[in-house]
Amino acid sequence: MRWIKTHEPELGENYLEIHYGQLNNETRDIIRYLESRDVLLGRNEAESRLIRPDEIYYAEIVDRKCFACLKEEVWKLEEGLAELTERYESHGFVRIGKSTVVNIHKVKQIKADLNMRMDLVLLNGEIIVMSRSYRNDFFRKLKSMRMEGK
Repeated sequence: MRWIKTHEPELGENYLEIHYGQLNNETRDIIRYLESRDVLLGRNEAESRLIRPDEIYYAEIVDRKCFACLKEEVWKLEEGLAELTERYESHGFVRIGKSTVVNIHKVKQIKADLNMRMDLVLLNGEIIVMSRSYRNDFFRKLKSMRMEGK
């Protein structure tokens, strides 16, 4: 793999671009490394902590506040669902309801529910509901991830 490093003093914000013809292991490892450096700040009443996106099972809005639900903990985030979905789409974040985003990598099982809704069973055993209006986006994301080999 070749790479180019360019110094641009007038540049306002540093950025990286990755160009590839086919997503091979080397490129995938570089992308994972760069993505793993993303962190969110979670808060609760007593403390704050840095949260990696891959720790988040799902996020939801409750009383106009965004909460990240980890395996066994819940942390308040400053980000909203739209920002989480947009910024961390490559981590598998997809909207499943008006007030819920799920990390597709944390879904263990999908079950049909009443009224064409779906229950998502997460790796930690928790069950969350995907509304029918978000179902197509969820399955489109799932299909695209399978095509990419993630």
